[in-house]
Amino acid sequence: MADDVHGTPAEGMECLAMFEPIDGSNYVEYQAAPSGKWRPCLYGAEMIEGLRTSQYKNYMERIQKSDCKAEMKRLMESGPPVWVTDKHACPLAEGETHVCKLWFMADNREVSAMLEGACDGEERQKLWDELKSVHAASEEADANEKEAAAAPA
Repeated sequence: MADDVHGTPAEGMECLAMFEPIDGSNYVEYQAAPSGKWRPCLYGAEMIEGLRTSQYKNYMERIQKSDCKAEMKRLMESGPPVWVTDKHACPLAEGETHVCKLWFMADNREVSAMLEGACDGEERQKLWDELKSVHAASEEADANEKEAAAAPA
């Protein structure tokens, strides 16, 4: 990897989430696909690593625990997440689909932006189909229960 691929934190740069200064110890860049362009992440390393390790797990927990129909509809429509996503920290330009890599300046480390525990491709589609099937069965059971409760005795 060429040294000139990555930049340095701008003077006065601050994490949008933690409001801490961003310097060489916590500066992160993200690479967007399919453009391959590297851009400064607007969160510090700790926040970005937290997203990478928790977004998939949080999605799966919300699927299991949510009792809000609007939230469940959004979760079912979007499907299981695959890549680090945050419209504030890692905004995507028109035509870009996702964040594919992260670069941590402190240790000059590039890592995949795939979420910890996430699956992709056919495996993701199979999981999503199973989640939709379970959700549809749950919705049908709720509708039947309401129908039974509304029926005269």
